[in-house]
Amino acid sequence: MVSKSQSQDADAWRQEYSEEVMARLFYWARDRVTSVVVNGQASGDDLGDLGRRKVLGAFVSFKWHGRLRSCMGYVSENVDLGVALAHASVSAAREDPRFPPISSREFYELDMEVWALQNLQPVAGRGAARRESIVIGRDGLQIVGRGRRGLLLPSVPVEAGWDLDDYLAGICDKAGLSRDAWRADDVQLFSFAGVSYKKPFVYNASRNPLLSKVLEEQKRSHDVDATAQSQTSYSISPSLFQWQAPISSLFSNRRNSETSSRKSERPCAVAGMFYPSSAREQDAMLASFEQSEPFNGKREEYYAALVPHAGWIYSGALASLTYRHIAEPETVVVFAPKHRREGANFALMPDENWNYSAGQVPNDLQWLECMKRHIPEFVEDRLAHRSEHSIEVQIPMLARYFPNAKVVGALVGYASREELLQISQKLADALTDWIEQGRKRPLLVISSDMNHYASEESTRAIDRKVTDALETLDPDLFLRTVRDNQASMCGVLPAYAVICALRMRGELNRALRVGYATSGATSGDFERVVGYAGYLLR
Repeated sequence: MVSKSQSQDADAWRQEYSEEVMARLFYWARDRVTSVVVNGQASGDDLGDLGRRKVLGAFVSFKWHGRLRSCMGYVSENVDLGVALAHASVSAAREDPRFPPISSREFYELDMEVWALQNLQPVAGRGAARRESIVIGRDGLQIVGRGRRGLLLPSVPVEAGWDLDDYLAGICDKAGLSRDAWRADDVQLFSFAGVSYKKPFVYNASRNPLLSKVLEEQKRSHDVDATAQSQTSYSISPSLFQWQAPISSLFSNRRNSETSSRKSERPCAVAGMFYPSSAREQDAMLASFEQSEPFNGKREEYYAALVPHAGWIYSGALASLTYRHIAEPETVVVFAPKHRREGANFALMPDENWNYSAGQVPNDLQWLECMKRHIPEFVEDRLAHRSEHSIEVQIPMLARYFPNAKVVGALVGYASREELLQISQKLADALTDWIEQGRKRPLLVISSDMNHYASEESTRAIDRKVTDALETLDPDLFLRTVRDNQASMCGVLPAYAVICALRMRGELNRALRVGYATSGATSGDFERVVGYAGYLLR
């Protein structure tokens, strides 16, 4: 059991972190997050003597309407608090591989929680006796053994409604160990103390001039857009699609378009975050996917494919397997959701090549011109693609499995069903024009993850309903199923447009399921998962 002196040490340490001290840490971390989200780099004063306090580590977490949005930390015994919190705040804003980077458009809807951690102590005893000294709500847990480790903050079992047995099983899940591994002699179990401070991200925003400026600009933009929206009818609630661009992006073509002369390449934006940053690491990871999920069948032609776009450690194996079913096309057109407000609502990547950190893939400028001619809603816009991950994560895989193909990237923001139907008919016409000119038909890739941030059980149940509807190839049934089940499938609108276009050409007869997975298998967090599906359409 934890000794009385150890418990007293933890209590004394907690008392050093008064509400005033924790508020100071909150504002300091928020300043860094605001700077890195808005300006691309962290800046601000240091924490002085407070920042030089020695701690076990620090965590920063974000929640979006009560659901986990991001959580990252920095743990290293006897580290400076300022160092740990600086790493945690920037990582939470940009580098949680489960989620897209934080956008300034989310500031109003986020809660931020800052944690300081200390007093790491081994949990005494052997086997089941270890549970006697752990107190729910007081103790965080860390487990280390068999080449794996995991950490859960003291708030996790409270928020999840876990009892002690659930908590101990949960820390094993987090580390990827068997659920009773905490009992084993070759596994170390530690407890630690934590103090947290949680407020809405915009709490006392006037303390930060940059944050105040961003919020004021958003307010003015919202006032302008609200007037325009009042004249427009929408049949799909944007709240269903958490990472879709907001309605205001409908009007961004004229405000944010960046369509200067064509450049030689679109620089990579998420290498090292969503996929490895070097050719060697990429090749090794893809080879591991091919070994773990082998495919020895005949590669065939398909009209379209649904492929996930999360970090490779979560959905890369399924994406790789899906692509390995497909015979190499000459052109791949990736239709993907627009996760950020910046840029045009329907945006084509305008530059000559895609840079994916280990090479380049050419853009198909002829298909680009065909799309623009038939679908004028789509415009060339560099700004919309500058930070978007939903196409870039596909590029290294397309380079490996279709080495001679050219790739066009098309981002789809918010649209009504009626607008999507019009775009689908124009896409069908573009395909007809292209094929009648004697060119090989392009492969249409729908880049999308499935339901976001519900429990494993709930996510699988929701996604099963959505994929069952997808397999009917009835686009309206598919869209209604997403809406009626509040499914947060980020690529639902690109999927609807592609399915409609192929149906309009009379070509779509079958949806072949390649596989399904969730992030829980990798993260060990089965309370907040993202679903991934792979499908082939012809």
